[in-house]
Amino acid sequence: MKEHKDHIVVSITYGPSSEGSVTASPISHQAPSVPTPSSLAYSVTPSASRFSSRRASAHVSGLVLRFITLVLCFVAALSLAANVHRPSQRHRSQSSSSFASYPELLYCFGVAVTGLVYTSLQTFKGVCDITHRGILISEPLSDYISFILDQVICYLLVSSSSLAIAWIQHANSDSVKTLRNNSIVSASMAFSAFLVLALSSLLSGYKLCKRFMW
Repeated sequence: MKEHKDHIVVSITYGPSSEGSVTASPISHQAPSVPTPSSLAYSVTPSASRFSSRRASAHVSGLVLRFITLVLCFVAALSLAANVHRPSQRHRSQSSSSFASYPELLYCFGVAVTGLVYTSLQTFKGVCDITHRGILISEPLSDYISFILDQVICYLLVSSSSLAIAWIQHANSDSVKTLRNNSIVSASMAFSAFLVLALSSLLSGYKLCKRFMW
C-alpha cells in the first residue's frame, strides 16, 4: 500500500500597501513507489531449468547406453576367448579350433576389445561427471571426442560382425563347430553393440548440436 502525506505550505506576500496576504496551498508528498517486477524477468528461469533437466536426462541416458554397449562388447570378446584351447589330435591336421587362426575372427575379437576399452572409459567418465562435474575433461571437448569416436567404433563393430558372419557361412567343418557357435554369439553381440552405440552416437550428436545452438 502506498502512503500519502499532505503538507501545507504557508506563503506571506508583502505588497506596496504594506498589507500582507497569506495563502496556503497543500502539497502532497508520495512515498517512493516500488517498481513492480515485470513478468518477463521470471520467464527465463523455467526455460533454463527445463534445459538443464533435459541435459541431465540426456547425460544419464548416454551413460546407460554406454554401459549396455560395454556389456555387449564384453560378451562378444569372451565368447571367442573362451574357445582358445589346443585342437584335438583327430582334427589337428585339418583345421585349428582357435579364433586366432582366422583373420576374420581375430579382427572381430580385436574390435570387441577396443569397444570394451572405449565404453569402459566413457562409462567411468560419465560416473565421474555425475559426482564431480567436468573433473576429467571439459564438456565441450568431451562432446567433440564422443561424437567422433562413437562413429569410429560403430563402423568397426558393424564391419567386424559382417566379417564374422561371412566366416560363419563358410565354416561347415565339424572340427570348428564349437568355434562356429561361439562366433555366432560374438557376431550377434557385436551387431547389438553397434545398434546401441549408434543410439549413443545420435545422442552425442544431439548434445553437440545443442551446444552450437545455445
